[in-house]
Amino acid sequence: MSAVRQLWMQLWRRMPTLVVLANLLWLGALGMAVYSLRGEHDLIYISASLIGFGSWFWHLGQGQTLRGLCRPESFLLPYFRRRLLWLGALDVTQWVLLPALLAMALGVPHVTLIASCLVLVAAIGLATGGNRLASLMIWPFFVLAGWMPQLASQILRTAVDSLLTAPLLLLIAALILRLTLRPMLRIDDQEPDVSPLESTSLGRMNTRTSDGSPARRTALGKRIAALFDQTSQRAMDRALARYRHHPTALQRMVLVRRLLLPHDNPEGIALRLALVATFVTIYFFAITHRQHFNAVSVGAYAILLTMTRFPQLGMGMLRMRPNLADLYLTLAPQTRAEYQKTLADALLVLVPISVLTALAYTALGAVLVHAIAPERMLLTAVIVAAASSLVALGIHLIGPEGTFGRGVVNIVLIFGSMGVYWGGYWLLGAIGYAFGSGLLAVITLSFGIGVWLAAQHEYQRRPPCFDAPLG
Repeated sequence: MSAVRQLWMQLWRRMPTLVVLANLLWLGALGMAVYSLRGEHDLIYISASLIGFGSWFWHLGQGQTLRGLCRPESFLLPYFRRRLLWLGALDVTQWVLLPALLAMALGVPHVTLIASCLVLVAAIGLATGGNRLASLMIWPFFVLAGWMPQLASQILRTAVDSLLTAPLLLLIAALILRLTLRPMLRIDDQEPDVSPLESTSLGRMNTRTSDGSPARRTALGKRIAALFDQTSQRAMDRALARYRHHPTALQRMVLVRRLLLPHDNPEGIALRLALVATFVTIYFFAITHRQHFNAVSVGAYAILLTMTRFPQLGMGMLRMRPNLADLYLTLAPQTRAEYQKTLADALLVLVPISVLTALAYTALGAVLVHAIAPERMLLTAVIVAAASSLVALGIHLIGPEGTFGRGVVNIVLIFGSMGVYWGGYWLLGAIGYAFGSGLLAVITLSFGIGVWLAAQHEYQRRPPCFDAPLG
């Protein structure tokens, strides 16, 4: 049982905060259930909610952990599948059998239905953490339930009194587990590694598992990634042809950009905007019948989406350090400052790309919500996106390397940019578009340009580093 214990401890070692929270919810739920014997029958429902939330948190972490453990080399370990089966048995005992037996001892009605619901919650949590395709197939049902709450409530009341509900829930849970675990238990070649600075806007933060290995992609994800790779290859071929025909400094800079930012070419940007617009439109029409949006908040959300590009830049530049040594030898700069300036100038193209992205997202949101003053939203978004992108690029270029420091910086930048957007939108309405936009541009762009120039100067002063990041 030592191997099973080691597998069980993996989640404790990787996500101790989540594990403590889930087990506190589990203990609190059992304690409330026992305390309900004193006549507090309402505690039973609170207990069921707590055990459900705890189970979802626990299995969310288990799914992420299993995604990193189930690698081809792991199946070379003796009886690895059997150990995973024992781990599953322990899991079912803690999160399903013990709460169900306690409910039976307390005389709670519908014990079989409660046990089936616990199995389904565990399966959903495991799918959310371990298989993005399975989780994407689950969440539309919750969206539909929120879209038609009265129908969902009527179906729920009918399902509680039906004898077929428990077997149906178990069947659905079995299907979810099959969709989640089958790819993990299949032995195949590891996915090829991707560029740390790729930008597809589809699961960028999940391109690697918790142990650092490339995550397995779904069939749809592979098709979309192939489209982006084709655009980047065509852009690189065109840049090479132009450089061979006219070997100028401008064409040399374009080559460096195509190398560092493979998906930030015109075709890739258009494809990314089209994909995001498609998903946003589908989501909007799925929930528009029960929620009313504040049109102004659409611009703030567009700024948020735009700013999520820069945290990836900070992490990607750290991961690319060993590979940048080849670029240094290829460019053969006369000084180290010249090489650092080349990188900084190449990355500066992210600023106009971010402005274009914010403009496109804001325009799409304004059309969807039928904004009264779309030109005010667009003008504010363009100015704020330009200034915020300069600040974010400069800070992530020289900012902290630790995970905590980067997290704090990201939070300050994102919420600060959204706050500036709200303030700028109010300013344009208070003193007019001409004076308001001019004052907003002077304040924000002067700050952004100042931060960028200072960060660029500091980056050029630092010697190039080609050591792999620790951890």
